[in-house]
Amino acid sequence: MTGRNSVDVGTGRKFSSVLLFVIGTMASLATVFGFFGATWWGWDRLADWRFPLLVILVITSVVYGFVFRRALSGVFLLAAIVNAVLVAPLWLSTQATVESSDRIRIVSLDAGGSGDNQKEIALWIDSVEADVALLYRTSPDWSATLTAADVPYRVVSTPVGSDAVGHTTVLARGDTSVAPLDPVPGSDVTIRVGLADTQAIVVGLAVQNPGSTLLADYRIDRFASVNAAVSELLEPVVITGNLETSRWSHAFEVIAQGMTNSEDGFGYSATWPSTDWPIIGEYMGLPLDHALYRGDITVPSRRVGPDLGPAHRPLLFDLSAAAG
Repeated sequence: MTGRNSVDVGTGRKFSSVLLFVIGTMASLATVFGFFGATWWGWDRLADWRFPLLVILVITSVVYGFVFRRALSGVFLLAAIVNAVLVAPLWLSTQATVESSDRIRIVSLDAGGSGDNQKEIALWIDSVEADVALLYRTSPDWSATLTAADVPYRVVSTPVGSDAVGHTTVLARGDTSVAPLDPVPGSDVTIRVGLADTQAIVVGLAVQNPGSTLLADYRIDRFASVNAAVSELLEPVVITGNLETSRWSHAFEVIAQGMTNSEDGFGYSATWPSTDWPIIGEYMGLPLDHALYRGDITVPSRRVGPDLGPAHRPLLFDLSAAAG
C-alpha cells in the first residue's frame, strides 16, 4: 500500500513539474513574441498581456525553483523581470503638476450592448459629476434616458466620423462648453470642451477587436490618421476611447506617438472585461481604454468605473491646465 502511495505521489509530482514547465515556457515565449507585434497582429495581441504574464511567470518561477529545484526557473524569472520593467511606469511615472484647481471631468465608455442599462449609466455619470461623457457604440435615444433618469445633462449634437462603429453620444453637464467639430480622420467624434480656464480638443474613438490581418491593418490606418491629425493641432488635445489594445503593443505606439499617457502613475486598471470583483477587480483583465494628451494640460486624477453592463468598464479622468 505504501509503495502504491509513493508511486501516486511521484506521478503527481512529475505531472505538476511538467505542467509548470509548459506554463512557464509558453508565458516566456509570449513575452518575447510580444516585441514583434509590427510583424504580425497575433503577436501584437500577446503584448496586451504584460501584466498577467508577469504574475504567471513570478508564480511559476518561484514554485518551479523552490519545489522542484529546477534551474530553468531562472529563465522564467528573467521573463518576469522583462515584463516588470515594461509595467513599472504605471506606478513609477508621474503626471505634470496642475496650475489651478480648475478641471474638466470626462467619462469615456464603449457602451456597446448597454441596452437596458442606459439609465444606470446616466445615473453613474451624474454621481461622479462628470462634465462631459463620450459614449461609443450606443443608441441615439439618450434624450429620453436623461429625462427618465432626471440628471442635469444634455445631448450634444455632433457629426460622427465615417469610421465610427455605430452611434456616438456626447453628453454635457450644466454650463460646460462643448463645441462640435468635424471629426479628425479616423475618429468617431471630435469636440472642443471648456470649463473655467481649461480648454481642450477631445478626440474620441472606439475600434473593433482585430481578429484578422485585414482588421488589424485597418485599425493601424485609423490610429495613424488620428495621430497625424492631432499632431497638427495647436490647441491642447486628448485622444480617448476603447483602442482594443494596451500600452505595450505596436498598435498603441502608432496612435500614442508624441502623446502623454494618462495611465502613468495611476497603477494598473483593467477596463475589459467588466469584472468588478472587490479589491482585485481592476487587475482581472486588460487596460484597453485610454486617454492620451498633449499640450499645456495634465491629468491630475484618473480611475476606472464599475461594471455598468457593457463589456468594458468606463474610464474617468480629469483635465487641468499644467503648471509652467
